[in-house]
Amino acid sequence: MITRLQFIFDKTLTAANALDKSIAAYGADFEILRFSGNQKHLGIAGNSLTLGELRSVVNRLSNYLRVIGVERFNRVGVCKSGAVDYLILTLAILRCGAISVPINGGISGENLQKYLDYTGCSHVFVDSATVVKISLAAIAEKRQRVIEIKAESLNVLGQDHEGPRLLDQSPEFTPVAIHDHDDVMIVHTSGTTGFPKGVLHGSHSIIRAAKGQLKIQPLTRNNRILLASPANHHITQAGIITNLIAGLPAYIPAGETPEELLALIPRERISLMLAFPDIYTDICALDLSRYDLSGIKVWMAGGDSSHEAHIRKLTSAGAFFRVFGKRLLSSAYIEFFGTSEVGFAALMKVSFSFTKRFQRYVGKPTICSPKVKIADAEGNLLPANTPGRLMVKGPTLFKGYWNAHDRLHGVHMDGWWWTGDVALKDKRGRFYHLDREVDVIHAGGARVFSLPIEEVLLKLPGVYEVVVVSQQQGERTLPCIIIQTGADAQISEKVIRQSLQQELPHLPEYNLRLIDDCSAIPRGLTGKILKRELRAMLVG
Repeated sequence: MITRLQFIFDKTLTAANALDKSIAAYGADFEILRFSGNQKHLGIAGNSLTLGELRSVVNRLSNYLRVIGVERFNRVGVCKSGAVDYLILTLAILRCGAISVPINGGISGENLQKYLDYTGCSHVFVDSATVVKISLAAIAEKRQRVIEIKAESLNVLGQDHEGPRLLDQSPEFTPVAIHDHDDVMIVHTSGTTGFPKGVLHGSHSIIRAAKGQLKIQPLTRNNRILLASPANHHITQAGIITNLIAGLPAYIPAGETPEELLALIPRERISLMLAFPDIYTDICALDLSRYDLSGIKVWMAGGDSSHEAHIRKLTSAGAFFRVFGKRLLSSAYIEFFGTSEVGFAALMKVSFSFTKRFQRYVGKPTICSPKVKIADAEGNLLPANTPGRLMVKGPTLFKGYWNAHDRLHGVHMDGWWWTGDVALKDKRGRFYHLDREVDVIHAGGARVFSLPIEEVLLKLPGVYEVVVVSQQQGERTLPCIIIQTGADAQISEKVIRQSLQQELPHLPEYNLRLIDDCSAIPRGLTGKILKRELRAMLVG
């Protein structure tokens, strides 16, 4: 607790020196990371790192970055399949005073080149699966340098001579002095409403978020967290700073299947897991009784809202508190409602096996959350139980969209930022998420919110996934409900309609489609369903 308080009140802590301060607090021999996959290209022989070993690797990388021409405030991209080197590269980029630009490896070649140009990356690290997506001629024309991550080395492309070797670099490096509001990271949005936007954060917002996690999270050295969230996402990128200052050991997977992730839990003695709801959806499709999940205390989710059916299934496994081996309190499911722009959980909800409040309830602000309100289009506070814009204001908020200030017009007012969500707040201060504004269905002269419909149907046995979008049918707009059933599910359209009539009696006329394969449903880089594309597919 004393160490935690020291970090919370440390005014000299930055994104660049967090590693050094972690070593001072916990010792160089403290094991901080375990991971899957070969990391020989970073000079790592095994599958674990102590804090001291991590600093040596990061320092060599920082020196390597300097040798290949990275200067202060250069943007350095990383685009590859998820693995621990995503996070190690970020630490090195921040340590040498450059700006980290993590990019989801699933991005298309066209969008990758467009995003590199948009963010002005001078250098980009890619793996073999990504290098084939890019045009080396276009890269050369813009004088961007591409560093290919090979099995056992880093290779600067386009050179007619052998480039510098990482292992030749010194393991000593003094981190650059970073001021609170210096730009340090550009993370991109999930692209659900269009081309991914570059979300700019400074050291101040990342450190404030990390300190906030120390205040509200069960993060101790006696636990190990499985970071199964996308390695490029803000929640994971900023999360590695939290792990360092909390002294929280982490396991970083490298593309494991849901079955393999569950098998990791007992083997690596995982007690905390962080993932996005799409991962938990796939996990909940499995028979959890086949896996030893007794060590799990907390499931954590970010990136999107979770569904009651999945929360109930996960909290039935593991235990938050045991006495003499007997479970006294179920495992907890903690949801963080926020975005990359917010930089920290605007709202937090904790569920146990006995929790009864769902119906799109997404929590309350914590003591560390930004201010949150429900407002009209002019930013005026709305009365309780009135749907409106979910707006936030606070020190972890992003600095803006990189080279796209116009994207803030109409959504940034007096320091308040509209997340794009429609929600309501009840008289007891509880927030309910109803929809994204762009996904609200205007049918029958009323506004129909898609998320409450999805929530009702996901509770039905045999329902795996539900998507509700608007569909044009002649001159009318109708809700279109698409339901994916399980492989052996025995559920009829009649049962579905009866459930909707009972739970949502005022729902207007709608179309209903049952499918057994949702592979054709378009998804974004973080697993979110792209409803804008689905709407286009349903036209005609």
